[in-house]
Amino acid sequence: MSDSGFDRIEASMRFAQARSALLADDVANARTPGFVAHDAQLVVGQRPDGAPFSIVLQDVETRGAVGVLEFAMGAQAKNAVMYRALADQERAMLRELRTVAEEARR
Repeated sequence: MSDSGFDRIEASMRFAQARSALLADDVANARTPGFVAHDAQLVVGQRPDGAPFSIVLQDVETRGAVGVLEFAMGAQAKNAVMYRALADQERAMLRELRTVAEEARR
């Protein structure tokens, strides 16, 4: 197990956290006249700076405040599931490392 696995999971968790804030902003501004909702998408691919992925902001086409709310709440739920899965994966990796360390002490 390498540090890069932990790094990728933690970077993905930071993305999910930032996306959550962006979606919350969409909800907060849904009734503002002329407001355009935004979402963030993760694009996988090695960047020149070595990062394993990039984040791209996108405008979301919705119909009125209700459309913005429906989109944002659905995306927020999906984002929360992704975050939880990442946290569970990291926890499992840490348990595995602990088991290996305990076995090495024997």
